[in-house]
Amino acid sequence: MKVTPQLESPEQAKWTFTSWIKGILGICTVIFLCIFIASTNGMVQKYRTTLQLSQQHAAATTQTIADSINDQFTALASAANELAENLRKISWSQEAIDTALNEAALNHFGFNALGVAFDLYQADPQLRLFAPFIRQQGTAHQMDRIDQYYDYTGHAAYSAKNGNSKNSDWYLQATGGRSGWLAPYFDMAYQQHTLKYVLPLQKNAESSKVPGVVFLDIDLDWVRQQVENHDVGDNGYAIVVNEFDQIIYHGLKGSKKIVSDLNQAITPTYFAEFTAGKLGTNELTGRSAWFNRYPIGETGWYVLTVMNAEIGKKHLFENDDEEDTRVIHESDLISWIVNAVVLCLLIYIWIAFVKQQQSVAQLLRHAFISSLLLTVGIVSIWITEYYTPSVTHNQSLTLSNRAIVEQFQNDYAVASLQESKTPPFFVPTGLFIQSIEFQNATNVAITGYVWQRFPKHFEEEIEHGVIFPEAIETSIDEAYEHEESDEIVKGWYFEATLRETFDYKIYPFDRQLLWVRLWPTSFSKNVILVPDFKSFDSLNPNTLPGVEQDFVLSEWNPSRAFFGIKVNKYNSNFGDRQFTSHDKMPELYFNLEISRNIVNPFIAHLFPLAVVLLMLYGLVLTISKQETKLTITGFNVSTIVAACSALFFILLIMHVQLRDELAVNTIVYLEYFYLVSYVTILMVTVNAVLISYDPPLGILAFKDNFIPKLIYWPVLLTWIFIITAILF
Repeated sequence: MKVTPQLESPEQAKWTFTSWIKGILGICTVIFLCIFIASTNGMVQKYRTTLQLSQQHAAATTQTIADSINDQFTALASAANELAENLRKISWSQEAIDTALNEAALNHFGFNALGVAFDLYQADPQLRLFAPFIRQQGTAHQMDRIDQYYDYTGHAAYSAKNGNSKNSDWYLQATGGRSGWLAPYFDMAYQQHTLKYVLPLQKNAESSKVPGVVFLDIDLDWVRQQVENHDVGDNGYAIVVNEFDQIIYHGLKGSKKIVSDLNQAITPTYFAEFTAGKLGTNELTGRSAWFNRYPIGETGWYVLTVMNAEIGKKHLFENDDEEDTRVIHESDLISWIVNAVVLCLLIYIWIAFVKQQQSVAQLLRHAFISSLLLTVGIVSIWITEYYTPSVTHNQSLTLSNRAIVEQFQNDYAVASLQESKTPPFFVPTGLFIQSIEFQNATNVAITGYVWQRFPKHFEEEIEHGVIFPEAIETSIDEAYEHEESDEIVKGWYFEATLRETFDYKIYPFDRQLLWVRLWPTSFSKNVILVPDFKSFDSLNPNTLPGVEQDFVLSEWNPSRAFFGIKVNKYNSNFGDRQFTSHDKMPELYFNLEISRNIVNPFIAHLFPLAVVLLMLYGLVLTISKQETKLTITGFNVSTIVAACSALFFILLIMHVQLRDELAVNTIVYLEYFYLVSYVTILMVTVNAVLISYDPPLGILAFKDNFIPKLIYWPVLLTWIFIITAILF
C-alpha cells in the first residue's frame, strides 16, 4: 500500500525552528562550558604551581641567608678563637700581645675590631687596665685601646635607651662565663652601635679565674650587607632577630630606625607568624606572601623572611619577551571573566528557550538579567585591570637589592672580558625626585637631586656628573661635595624636561612608567652607573625609594619606584672610536610606576555619558503609535531628532575635550563609549523616523515599538563588553 506523505503544519514548522535554535544554543553552551572548565582548571594548576615554586624558593632563600650569616659568624668567631689560643701560648707583655693581635688580624677579615681586654693589672703590673684592639678598615689596620675611652671593668659606657640594660656590661658578662654574641650597644670607642662577640680568656683550662676577655666587633651595617647579598624579590624583605628578641636588621627600615627600635623587643605573636611555609599577607603590598624563619646556627638568632607568592624575576641577559606560562597573568583572569559571563548568558538564554518564556514580563526580565550579567562582566574586568599588580614592559632588570646588582656586575665584568673591553668601573649613583609635572601627553618636567660616589684615589681619571639623554631642557647645578671615609660624594640639583612615550590605550585605567635615564659624563669609557645603596633605607619598590614623602602628582598615584638596568644598542659610535659599547650598553634607569586616579575621569566623562544614555532610553520609551500614549508623552519625530541632536553635540564637545587633554593619535578605551553613544543616538533617531511611517515596519509595530525598548540595554552593554574584553 502506498503511503501518502503528510504536509507539515505551521505549528510543526515553528516547533522545528525553535528546536533548531535550542540545539545551536545547547551546542554553544557545551562548547563554552568545556572552555570554562579547561580555563578554570588551567588557572588552578597555575596557581598551585606558582604556590609550590614560590614556597620552595622562599624556604630555600631563607635557609641560604641564615646559613650564609652563620658561616660568616663562624669565620669571625674563629678569629677570636685563634687570638685566644695564641694568647694562652705566650707570656703576656705589651709587645707580645700586640704581635698576637697583628697575626690574628692578618689571617682574618670582615670585622671592625679585634682585641683583648685584661682585668686589673693582669697584662702589666704597671697598667691598671689594658685593652688593645685593632681597627680594620678595608686592607688597613690601626692599633687602639679601649681603656683610653672608658673603664670596661664595671663602668663601661652604654646607652640604656638603645639596648637591654641587663646585657649592657659586656666585660662582666664575659668574665661571668658568657661567650658568644651580645646585644647591640653604643660603644664610645667607635661612636656607633656595635655587635660584640666575647670569649673568656683563661690561661689554662684548669683555672677558674678569667683574667681577660677576647672580643670581636662588627657594626649593624655588617648584618645589612650580609642579608642584602641575597635576593628576596622586588617586594619581599628579611628581618634578623637576635636571641634577646631585638630586631638587628629590617628590610623596610633604615639604620637609624633600627637603632631607635632596639629597646622594643619583637612580640611573640609576631614572631610566631613566621612559621615554615605559612601563607600570609605582605604588609607592604597587601598580597599573599610566604612567611618563613630559619635559625642562624646555634647563636639563638633567626632570619625571618616575607616573600611574595610568585615566581622570581629573570636576569638581565635572559630572553624576557615571552610570559612565563607557569603563572597566572592578568590576561588569564580577564579571559576567565569573559568565559564566565558568556557561559552564564548562554545557559540563561537556553533555559529561557526551553521553558518558552515569551511573555512581555518574562522578556523584560530576560533583558534585565542579561544586562546585569554584562554589567557585572564589564565592572569585573575594570576591577581586575585596576587592582592587578602592574608589570614593567621596558625589559629592564629591577635592582631592588644588593644581590641583583652584584650579580649584574659580575655578569657584565665577564662579558666585558670576553669582548676584550676595558674593565668596567661601576659608579654608585643616587636620585631623589622632588616634583613631577605632566606638561602634555609626552613631556614631563622633573626636579630633584642626583649624586655619585667616587673613591678618593683611583688610577684612572673619571669625570664626575651625569647626562640626561632624553631631556629636551636641562638645568643642573652642583649642590654639595664632601668626603665619607675613603669616598668623595658629589651631588647636583637638577631641573629637566623629559620627552617620553606613554600608552593611553586603556584610559582611564592606564598605568604609566616614568623613567629617568642616566648616562655617565665619561661617555667613551666603560663606566657603568649602579644604584647607591648606602644612601637609601631600602630599595624595595613599594617603599618608593628616591621619591619625596609628600609627593604630589595631579591625577596620579605613585605605586612603585625602583632603579633598573637596561641594555641598549646603538648603531653608531657617536664619532668616538674609543666608544666600543654601542652594541651592548647597560644604562641606569630610575623608574616610577604611577596609576591614574579614576575618580576624575569617571566624574568628567563616564558619569555624563551614563546620564546621556539614560536620557536616550527615556526618549525610546516615549516613541509610540498609540493615541493614548501620545497624549501623555507628546511624541513626534521632530522632538526626538532635536533632542538627539542636542545630546550629540554635548557628547561631541566632551569628546573633543578628551582628545585635547590626551593629545594622542590612537583611540583610547574611553572614546569607544563616545563612539557607541553616537551609534546609539543615530539608532534612536532612525527608530523615531521609521515608526512614523504608516504602517510602520513589522518589527517596530510589534507591541508598539516593544523590540527597541527591550534590546536597548542588552545591545548597548554587549558592545561595551566586547570592546572591554578585546582592549583589556
